[in-house]
Amino acid sequence: MSSYARTMQTRPPEPKSPEERAAEALAARGDHAEPRGLEWAESGGGPLRRRPPGAASRPASGQEAGGAAEEHESRAGADGDVVPVPQLVRDTVLLVARVVLGVVLVAHGLQKVIQGVSATAEGFGTMGIPLPDAAAVVTMAVELGGGALLILGLLTPIAGLLCAVILAGAIVFAHLGNGIFAADGGWEVAAGLGVSALVLAVVGPGRFSLDQRLLRNR
Repeated sequence: MSSYARTMQTRPPEPKSPEERAAEALAARGDHAEPRGLEWAESGGGPLRRRPPGAASRPASGQEAGGAAEEHESRAGADGDVVPVPQLVRDTVLLVARVVLGVVLVAHGLQKVIQGVSATAEGFGTMGIPLPDAAAVVTMAVELGGGALLILGLLTPIAGLLCAVILAGAIVFAHLGNGIFAADGGWEVAAGLGVSALVLAVVGPGRFSLDQRLLRNR
């Protein structure tokens, strides 16, 4: 053997590049390790199978969805975003609001009835309300009937909306030019009553009402 051959045999191997070392490491792993970066899904209790590219994740079950909703609600309550109100308290507040608003409206309607249609229409005419005779009759009917319906919690959306419209007319024709304060003939009382009627029309009468009882019977 020549001296060149002996030198080549004793010469240490050249260091491998990082790419070569990575390739050898992947080859050594083979199929024993789970590929990283790939999604896997269970298939009926059998072995794991690779999910096809672009496949959507399986939808959450009802139990999982309910748990997520409860977690969200509890987190929202802890953060102060939502203040839970007991149903009994909510229904009681709605009942009180309906009764107070209804009594006030009925009282105003009875006041106009006692004055008479002619006197009420004359007052409406001086305020510039068009068709004062018809407006007087309609106003009496809405204040009496709508107020009674609100007290009973019957046809609440319709009654609340009609009362809100009547009170809006009172603001425009009788109170708007007098400022805010009621002592000066302003619109504060009429606006408060009208907004309250509108809120009841949207929110509903609550559980202590004829609307709720009739709905439950149906």
